Amino acid sequence: MEYVFSIMMTAMGCGLLLWAGLSFLSGKILLASMYANAAKSKDKKLYARQFAKLIALIACAFLLSALVGLTQQYLIAFIVFVVALVFAIRIGCRLLKKATE
Repeated sequence: MEYVFSIMMTAMGCGLLLWAGLSFLSGKILLASMYANAAKSKDKKLYARQFAKLIALIACAFLLSALVGLTQQYLIAFIVFVVALVFAIRIGCRLLKKATE
C-alpha cells in the first residue's frame, strides 16, 4: 500500500503519454471538445501536434511526481507535481499560441 501514489501517478502519466503519442502521430485531436479551439487555427494538424506536446508535458509532471513519490515523501511529491504542472501549462500556452497565429 505504500506505493499506491506512485503507481497511480505512473498509470496516469503513461495513459496521457499514450494519448499524446497517438494524437501527435495521427495529427488529429482525439477529444471532440477540443475541435472548437482547433477551428480557430488555420493549420489544424499543427494545432493538434502542439496540443499533443502540451499533454506530453503534463504527463511528464505526473511521472516526475511518481518518481519522487517512491521516496515516500508525499508532500514533496505533491509540491513537485504542482510546480511541474504550472511550468508545463506555461510552456504549453506558448506552444498553442504559435499554432493559432
